[in-house]
Amino acid sequence: MTGPRGEQAGVPKLDFLQFIVVYTLSRLGLFLAVVLLGAFTGKVLIPAVVTFLPYSLVNVKNFFNDPTVSSVIAMTVVCGVLSWVLYDDGRKHTAYDIWGSDNAADSTGVASSLIMVFLIYFIPAIFRDSFHDEGKGRVFYLILYYPCSWAIEKVSNYLTGVVIGSAIMLGTAFFVYVLSFKKYVKSHKAPYLNRHETARKLREAAEEYAEDDEDEDDDF
Repeated sequence: MTGPRGEQAGVPKLDFLQFIVVYTLSRLGLFLAVVLLGAFTGKVLIPAVVTFLPYSLVNVKNFFNDPTVSSVIAMTVVCGVLSWVLYDDGRKHTAYDIWGSDNAADSTGVASSLIMVFLIYFIPAIFRDSFHDEGKGRVFYLILYYPCSWAIEKVSNYLTGVVIGSAIMLGTAFFVYVLSFKKYVKSHKAPYLNRHETARKLREAAEEYAEDDEDEDDDF
């Protein structure tokens, strides 16, 4: 059941700023958790699993124990989980018209949130030289930027590598979000357009009503 501006029953509306704050915090938490999962998978889990392979597959063992391969595996895990979540977000945001705007999947909100996540994730890298030599600092940076370590090695610059790795992970997730939106609109084109056409007419009627009230007040 829909109401004014295409609201779905039981689905709360968020204004743009509220959405940015709530979505950024939730996706930042998810991103950091998935980074930890990716680092654990690439650095610990996969190398542990390949130890059970027979000696005849020593080349396979060496391949998966390579630090660059482990880092790429970590990034793949991050991209996979984030893409899965953002794909679902795109479908839900479009179906329930989260922002109550003409374009239910106005990707500006999600893009802004992911940029904020990128900046927050990147900031510690700037101060790496101040903490990296300390024991805890070394472990912190090793884990936090493990999915980016292959890029850091390739470009031989820590900050540039972090930027490249972060852009790949978050950019992939955003691409999947937009893809999900387009797929949903294509498969639900009639209801989607009808909902927003109804919302547009309701807003126009409300604006005309407000203008009539102002004209009546002027007459008095």
